[in-house]
Amino acid sequence: MPTETLALNGGTPIRSASLPAPYLGTSVYGREELDLLTEVIEKKLPFREYGDGTPHMVRDFEREARAYFDMPCALATATGSGSHYCAMAGVGVGPGDEVIIPSFGWYTDFEAPVLVGATPVFADIDRSLNMDPADFERKITPRTKAVIVVFFQGATNDMDAILRIARAHRILVIEDCAQACGATYKGRKIGGLGDVACFSFQQNKILSTGDGGLLLARDPVIFERAVRFHDLGFVRPSLKAQFGEEHVPEFSGCQFRMNEFTGAVALAQLRKLDSAILDVTRRHYRNLKKRVLEECPGLKLRPVGDADGDAGIAFFMDFGAPSRAAEFAKALSAEGIRVGPSSGCCNLLNTALVQKKQQVHPALPPFGPGCPGENIRYSPDQCPQTDEIVNSMVCVAIAPPFTDADLDDIARGIIKVWRSRT
Repeated sequence: MPTETLALNGGTPIRSASLPAPYLGTSVYGREELDLLTEVIEKKLPFREYGDGTPHMVRDFEREARAYFDMPCALATATGSGSHYCAMAGVGVGPGDEVIIPSFGWYTDFEAPVLVGATPVFADIDRSLNMDPADFERKITPRTKAVIVVFFQGATNDMDAILRIARAHRILVIEDCAQACGATYKGRKIGGLGDVACFSFQQNKILSTGDGGLLLARDPVIFERAVRFHDLGFVRPSLKAQFGEEHVPEFSGCQFRMNEFTGAVALAQLRKLDSAILDVTRRHYRNLKKRVLEECPGLKLRPVGDADGDAGIAFFMDFGAPSRAAEFAKALSAEGIRVGPSSGCCNLLNTALVQKKQQVHPALPPFGPGCPGENIRYSPDQCPQTDEIVNSMVCVAIAPPFTDADLDDIARGIIKVWRSRT
């Protein structure tokens, strides 16, 4: 079949108009969110615990989240990062402990252990763009208390291996589900695999409230500690009902309560998460995958732990080498197809934040005075696969506003560039 001239070489681009913005939850805002927000305003009940009436948005959200994710305890938080900080308190991470995190992730994954005086230890990624189970196991020491597993852009790695290794070493598993809300692994919802799960509802996320988060936990004592940390050491009635008898004495905490406005939007979003968001992105992803693989023999996609459970928000192609990926991305962009995921994740080992080690306070040594991690030094060569793998991928984001015609253009663009390169 004759190939078309690439736009890069003077040919006609596949597309002249920009694709819709790749926002997910916010793209389906509508009557449902507005009705619940209006109720909060009309009843003048913005605080989750009390007022001149009975506030219920955050409580309803937590209750429905427990059912959706099949987890016994759910705590709504003001931010996604706040859920991570509460998770650290919940599992009892502190000075002298190590927390293994993936090299490719978001700043919060590094900062949350640092802010409680623990030492982050980086594990490399595999071609799923998530933590490599083998390197996770290599990085375990007697000080390892927990591991944070990130599900980048809606897909998993080999979680059976991660969980098996963690259980063998009595390491607590914290799932960072910020980019995978509603995704599944072998029939189980992400967020219900480990001991604690953290979600973000920021602008770019699958379920979005602008800011906001969620913590899920299995163990009632872990949950109680997280609850206390999120609300100045208190346990208020609506949350006490989730775990019953108190076992943890009061201690100083922070303030990460979710308000009723955020709770209203979160509740409406959760109720439409599958029907309005994931059903659409998954259908687009399946159709794009089928067509592209049929017409681009030899093209490899990002391998994931469970293809059927993928949220379908990012179409990753693996070109095996950064130079080939860069050439393909440049040509595809010239065809009018936006390249790149809806995520700011990066190789954290390349960042000044990590290399200089964020301090708890400018007057204190990194990771707290006298901690074993005080003298640790970070460099990219500690996870040598990361940059090569990340830079070998080309991604096209997928979002609910995309039409079938948009997906047709994306497919035609990929096929056109692939045929010109082979």
